Amino acid sequence: MSALARPTGSARPAEGVQPTPSRSVVLPIYGEYPPLWSGLVERILATGWEEVVLCVDAPDETTQRAIDRLADDPRVVVSTSAERRGKGGALVAGLAEAAGDVVGFVDADGAITVEELTCVFGLVASGDADVCIGSRGYSGQRRARQSLLRRAFAFGYGALARQATGVPVYDFQCGVKAFSREAWAAVADDLEERGFAFDTELVARLYHAGFQLREVSIDWTDPGDSSVSIVRDAPRMLASLRRIHRAVAHDAAGRATGRLKVAMVSAHPPVQGHLAEYGEALATSLGARDDVELTVLAQRSEYAPSVEHRGDYVVRRLWARDSLTGTVALLRELLTGSYDVVHFNVHMTYFGTKNRYRFLGLALPALLARLTSARVVATLHDLLEVVEDDVIEEDIGWVQALGAVFATQVLLRCDATTVTSSTYLDLIESRYKAREVHHVPHGTFAADQPPAPSTEPPLRVLVFGHLSPAKDVETVVEAVGRIQSAGDDAEVLIAGDSHPGYPGYRERLEKRFSTTPGVHFTGYVEAYELDELWTAATLLVLPYRTCTGVSGVYQLAKTYGRPVVAFDVDGMRTSTVETGGAAVFVEPGDPDALAGVLRDLWADPHRLVDLGTRNAMAAREWTIDDVADRLVEIFAPASARRTTSDLFADLDAAPCPEPGCDGRLAAEPFEGHGAVVCTRCGTPAVRTFGDGVAGPPEAAR
Repeated sequence: MSALARPTGSARPAEGVQPTPSRSVVLPIYGEYPPLWSGLVERILATGWEEVVLCVDAPDETTQRAIDRLADDPRVVVSTSAERRGKGGALVAGLAEAAGDVVGFVDADGAITVEELTCVFGLVASGDADVCIGSRGYSGQRRARQSLLRRAFAFGYGALARQATGVPVYDFQCGVKAFSREAWAAVADDLEERGFAFDTELVARLYHAGFQLREVSIDWTDPGDSSVSIVRDAPRMLASLRRIHRAVAHDAAGRATGRLKVAMVSAHPPVQGHLAEYGEALATSLGARDDVELTVLAQRSEYAPSVEHRGDYVVRRLWARDSLTGTVALLRELLTGSYDVVHFNVHMTYFGTKNRYRFLGLALPALLARLTSARVVATLHDLLEVVEDDVIEEDIGWVQALGAVFATQVLLRCDATTVTSSTYLDLIESRYKAREVHHVPHGTFAADQPPAPSTEPPLRVLVFGHLSPAKDVETVVEAVGRIQSAGDDAEVLIAGDSHPGYPGYRERLEKRFSTTPGVHFTGYVEAYELDELWTAATLLVLPYRTCTGVSGVYQLAKTYGRPVVAFDVDGMRTSTVETGGAAVFVEPGDPDALAGVLRDLWADPHRLVDLGTRNAMAAREWTIDDVADRLVEIFAPASARRTTSDLFADLDAAPCPEPGCDGRLAAEPFEGHGAVVCTRCGTPAVRTFGDGVAGPPEAAR
């Protein structure tokens, strides 16, 4: 930081050394007296400025007449908005229009003269600084016209801003600033403040981005009619400083480590269910990346420590379902943890069995999006609309259903949402207002080639996952009994414990079928036991009475290359085959129909193996690592994301990935979306989502 003294003499470079940089100055205008700002514009133009950009919010007739008169000059650019954008919003729009080599802004109230404006811009034009800001504070007489209260407030705000941002300048809010085009371009996409604190955030980001910054004392006349109210606006300003502090801290951490600091709110083993296993698999994939530093904020468990280092990521167990104190602890951590991204891995009943806790938890993403500078992303695994009416719990009436819809709308007010099904994406886009929604399929947990299902007796039918009235285990047991009665060797493996919402349900089922031949209960299956269980199974049955989200059990069946038979209820096809792979569907609740399908498959080993092979192939198309890749793209600001053009440029004329094919890839349309397809064998190597980022083949449908 150079000395805070006003330069003397011309700040322009010597004649003939290099072309004089062009200058563009932006004036934000909202409610100012037209003769004041129009007179300032005329004086600026009269002294040879190359461009003046007028950013006018909600102009009245008098203001519009003044605009029309000035707009005849080709050096005047006008950006108007019928609504108020705020000072920061207007300046962002105006600076995007500015064409000069040196850009900046000046308040439109006439407090700063053209001579002072020229001086500030001149320091940047001469190359003495990348950024120059005016300061009103070095001479007592320059603030003499202000009231004592306003001077005290300005001093206090400056002290707080210096502490919050780490920038050693005196006056963050002076209404004249200039910077090189390169400096503005470097920070423009990251700016979030649109009100009073825009200047502070701009200065902080420019300073911490490494640009040379000068603060110069200027002559300034207090117009005496500031719209800032100390009583009304002070709390808002303090909140802004807190956000800016977090933002610059995140930037500094990112520059120091080169890694994105991510908090993932998710259940995690040893907690069972509630996406715990999915959360662990996703955390393992995210944590293994070089560009991510991951902390999982998980449910508390008496069987695990409050903090656990899992090699590539850390688990902090600090919240609980149906707990207000747990929710407060989670919120406190998210507000103080200096995270770049907060990712919620949730479904509609994630945070509790009681509606008030469910709603409170689902409101957290939207609340955080407004309180922190972190990018808040939620992955929503289910929607109320896909639950069949006749199987919704009896205590959920129209009021609760309306509340669930409202909770979904609140959740969607975070920065971005991902859904695991294209059907959910269509529902959200047609029924809800959302900022940004992406389809990111569920993903399989492994991509190794599994062994083919055994065609040797016995026929082992697997039912997997949490047990509750939503799974019709009884029909499966009856169907297997009919197969046994026909002389075939068959058994059913019932793997999983009681659903947390139905404690003791597995024990009741086990007691009921304790004497039934060929029925085996395994209880909860640990991760290290999965391979043995799934390899032993011939096929999987999904006996769901309803399906409220993409089936993680079906994704496991794909991972292990097992055939699937599923009850044909609403939502089941969305939850299974629409994510890739194959399944046979059967009338729900009919043991004879299920027994017939199982017998037909058992009698046709080629079909049995083919179904398993198709699922295994689908598993390799979109794994949990692909989910992690896609989420990291979504975690980044929009300006940093890969576009379809980027992806296609990388793959154009690349070798076909299909074994044995020596063709080359080329871009072409595919089912209404983009694709990169082999010109020889036609293999679609990459297909894209509607928002222009690569995904698995089924994601383009």
